[in-house]
Amino acid sequence: MDRKEFLTKSAGLIIISGLSVIGLAAQEKESKKKYTVIDKRCDGCGHCFRACRDNALKATNDRKAVIDAEKCKGCGDCVRFCRRMAIVEIEENTKA
Repeated sequence: MDRKEFLTKSAGLIIISGLSVIGLAAQEKESKKKYTVIDKRCDGCGHCFRACRDNALKATNDRKAVIDAEKCKGCGDCVRFCRRMAIVEIEENTKA
C-alpha cells in the first residue's frame, strides 16, 4: 500500500490528483441512511429516544416512536438500542 492509498483509507479522505483533499463528511451527508419505525413492533419502551443524540425521535399519543427525517443524521444508534427490532433502514431503490 503506497502512502497516498494509506492516507486515503486511514484518514477517511479522498485525494484528488494528489493535491486537493476533500473531507468525507460532505459525501456522508448525501448518502446518509434513512430509517423508519414498524408501528406493530414498537412497544413504546423509550430505549430509542434515549439512544438518539440528535433528538430525532418523537412519541405518538400511545408512546410509539416516529422518526423526524429532518433531524435524523442516519447514525443508527436507535436501531442498535431497539429491543423489538422495530426500527429498520429504508432501502433506496437504485437504478441500474
